[in-house]
Amino acid sequence: MNFLETSWRRDLFSLLYFILLMTCLHFQTVNAEHFEVIGPDQPVVAVLGEDAELSCHLSSVLSAEHMEVRWFRSRFNLVVHLYENGKDQNEHQIPEYRGRTELIRNYISCGIVSLRIQNIEPDDEGSYSCFFQSDLSYGEATLELKVARLGSILSMSVNDYQDRGIRILCESAGWYPQPEVTWRQEVGQSPIPASETELQRQNGLFNIKTSLLMRTNQYDKITCHIRNTVKNHERESSISVAGIFFQRVSRWMVSLSILLLSVIIPCGSLVVLVIYHLRKERHEKEMLTADKSKLSADVESLRTELEFRRCCSYAVNVTLDPETAHPELLIEDWKSVRHRDTRQDLQDNHQRFDFVVSVLGCESFTSGRHYWEVEVGDKTAWTLGVCKDSVNRKGAIIYIPINGYWTVTLIEGDKYWACTTPGTLLSLSVRPWAVGIFLDYEAGKVSFYNADNKAHLFTFTDTFPEKVLPYFSPCFNRGGKNAGALRIRPSARLRMSKPDSGV
Repeated sequence: MNFLETSWRRDLFSLLYFILLMTCLHFQTVNAEHFEVIGPDQPVVAVLGEDAELSCHLSSVLSAEHMEVRWFRSRFNLVVHLYENGKDQNEHQIPEYRGRTELIRNYISCGIVSLRIQNIEPDDEGSYSCFFQSDLSYGEATLELKVARLGSILSMSVNDYQDRGIRILCESAGWYPQPEVTWRQEVGQSPIPASETELQRQNGLFNIKTSLLMRTNQYDKITCHIRNTVKNHERESSISVAGIFFQRVSRWMVSLSILLLSVIIPCGSLVVLVIYHLRKERHEKEMLTADKSKLSADVESLRTELEFRRCCSYAVNVTLDPETAHPELLIEDWKSVRHRDTRQDLQDNHQRFDFVVSVLGCESFTSGRHYWEVEVGDKTAWTLGVCKDSVNRKGAIIYIPINGYWTVTLIEGDKYWACTTPGTLLSLSVRPWAVGIFLDYEAGKVSFYNADNKAHLFTFTDTFPEKVLPYFSPCFNRGGKNAGALRIRPSARLRMSKPDSGV
């Protein structure tokens, strides 16, 4: 009996131990797969007619390649895009999104995905849910998409006498959403209330016509402002009120005075009066021309800033490839490169530059849009841009597009050149501390910017028959005069960080 009892107890203990072990393994597996879905904490703003990217990721570093990833609107079955069993499954996609969505899966193995929606429309505005589901866990995050569009340049005109005054009209078209309209004095302490504001909606966009009734010339100049409340950008246009009243109210009096004075005063006084009148009119025309020039400059500045912000939205993480680096280059943290006089004993290969002190990026691009920034600091010489993968890396290099190089270079400390045929000397008002490089593969464009003041430096337009790579040359250190490093800014340093397809 004792033997049977001992054996039974041993078997029972083994069974309990096995159950406990399986339970622990089960909870470890569940905890390993447990995750939350995280989306942006601010609304995503998209420009009407362009593409938008909505991003979300898992709280744990888990691969989502074999998960279900579903984007939907207000209800679970209103599918915007569905990824399941390793591929897109859009048979039940909402009709208005068919052919317009793409799941960016470059970093899906890290639990990061982005949904690109093409040709954004007003109806795309609103809430979107990003849903992940694995065998053991699921979760979702909600984010907000806002749509915006800046309207046309303001058109100002003046109507003749109305209600014993002059009515000034300000018109613009193509705004979204409904903008904010204000009139202000030249120095602008308090708004001037508009007499009328008329809004018309056409193809989902707002057309604005606002007017101001002026009975006196109490203001030297007034300005019409129309502001997009989502992007917080505005257009404005000004007009000289005193000049209007002089031209429209007093012109007939001037003419009458000239007629009377021509009879009662000597000819010399009449000539003086006419000259005064002509000079005043010329001054008013010069003021109007100056106002138009300022408006054109403001519009161009806004256009340049919007274009720069669009480039920044395609920021990617770029690193340096040591296998391509010249033996006299020192690479640190995959992000920084400088020239030193001592030559390293490195294995020569067909990828490595052996004459020009150059290095390429690890990333290659065959499609899409991509943006990165490189700090050049106070270096007196450098060359940056992109090149074809098949370029000759042995011997001397001539930086021209026909040889597969699209670059901008600094020489002698203050001469900036675009490496065209022949070269193009760039006139820069501000010395760039960092250079932004934007590649639009399909459009065949490589653009360069002063990354800190957003100024456009130069754009190459060409075609890319094969994959291209980022190109860096810190140039020779010249006895310490050019010893500084080229440093790639991490994508988190940029205004936005949204990886594009094609890497």
